[in-house]
Amino acid sequence: MKSKFFGAGAAAILSCTAIFAPPSAAQDDAAIRALDDQLPGDLVNDPSRIDWQSYGADLEASSVVDESIPGGGAARRFEVKRASERIYTAGTNIPLIRNVSRGDIITVGFYARTRSADTEDGRGVVRVRFQRNAEPFPGFGEQTFTIGTEWAWYEVSAEAEQKLRTKDGIIALQFGRTRQTLEIGQAIVVTGAPKIADQGLVTVAAARADVPDLEMPDGLAQTGTLLNNPAQATWKFGGSAGTYFNREEPEIWMMKATRFDVTSPGTELTDLYATVPIAQAITKGDNLTIAIAAKTVGTDAADGKAVAASRIQGTAPPFEAFASNRFKVGEKWQLIKIKTQAPRDYTAGGAELQLYFGGSQQSVDLGPVYIFRDQ
Repeated sequence: MKSKFFGAGAAAILSCTAIFAPPSAAQDDAAIRALDDQLPGDLVNDPSRIDWQSYGADLEASSVVDESIPGGGAARRFEVKRASERIYTAGTNIPLIRNVSRGDIITVGFYARTRSADTEDGRGVVRVRFQRNAEPFPGFGEQTFTIGTEWAWYEVSAEAEQKLRTKDGIIALQFGRTRQTLEIGQAIVVTGAPKIADQGLVTVAAARADVPDLEMPDGLAQTGTLLNNPAQATWKFGGSAGTYFNREEPEIWMMKATRFDVTSPGTELTDLYATVPIAQAITKGDNLTIAIAAKTVGTDAADGKAVAASRIQGTAPPFEAFASNRFKVGEKWQLIKIKTQAPRDYTAGGAELQLYFGGSQQSVDLGPVYIFRDQ
């Protein structure tokens, strides 16, 4: 049966703004559903999204829009400026929108080409891996491709050796071992079929090359350039201080939240956390605004407010951090706004926002998070 698709400084200012209006109802994406009907198996990703999480200290990622790009007229360009000994030190992650069960046949296909590469034949190198985006990053179905200089369609199929969940299941494309510039276009991931297309040329909805149009509070609309994807598809969650789980939340923008329950009050604040990747590059001196939607569900604090903390840090050693803040969260949905300034340059995917909820016995709901470069 076919799947259904639905669409060097601390912060200077912290402020809280109540959120009043619920978001509009989610709309079906007719183009995606039509594509699912035409594909073998069941579609388990959103092929119109290429605003994937990327990472690597020596990686620069950008968007390319051109009608001649096969699939949907857009791609992500990845420039590896310095080769590493290990291929996984730079890459990009394609998130899943449906769970994949152990034993399922899972297949990914994508368009790609090499713009330049420090290899003997000038062809780029990409390793494809199905995996969980959580330590110790277990995976399966690894296959390494040499990528030609003309657009072509590449596929990998494997039997799932573990369950891949929507909260941390990804298709990892890794390319850090070679100094190269690659362009990767739209990707399609299905279950229940060992082949998507022989030559590609799959018609998909027009790609959203940058961060897609997402619901946000009116007060943030003119803040500046959005540097992250406020939705939680590419975030990471973890920690030993308690539990966390995703839930539907109709009272907040994008109607998704993650609940953090601290069951071990004697732990450190950092022992239960969320990691929000920052997909775009940051330049030294950039003024940034962080807006965090959250509310307290329960706490043993006398004022009824949970305590949380945040900081931006690098994704590669020495993992230096800035904009460290501790703040309280009210009983109603609110936006916690933090303003800061970048102390140095960060490449695309070279920084991330860490949010911490451990330490005290409390329960906190985390909604969308917005990170802007101010206008």
